[in-house]
Amino acid sequence: MSEETMLSVLEDLLKEEDVLAIMLARKNEISVSPPPDKFKLKNPSIFSLLQSTMNEFFVVIEKFSSQGLDKIYFELGEYELMFFLIGGDTALVSIIPALANKGLLEVEMENARLKIRELIQKGV
Repeated sequence: MSEETMLSVLEDLLKEEDVLAIMLARKNEISVSPPPDKFKLKNPSIFSLLQSTMNEFFVVIEKFSSQGLDKIYFELGEYELMFFLIGGDTALVSIIPALANKGLLEVEMENARLKIRELIQKGV
């Protein structure tokens, strides 16, 4: 899968006002994300913590994936993290404001997930 192609999808999502940070996380692999200086986070350590703990998230994802786990949302102070799963070993992860209107963001995340899934299937 081409990192440049995936970055283009992620950068498009980052243009959304309430998407503060974004990454494509893969189990036991380096995550793909735009450069952190493009993020809109007040507290960039949140993203660093997220990156360093993704493998632990995948342990939970694996345990629940057989039950149809598709998305994970959780609040972390003034932020909310949205995980849209792509197979059992990849997740599209965004950090948004806790009080953001998630309706449009969910649609945009779903569209991005479909694009990424299609790119993975094509081997791009």
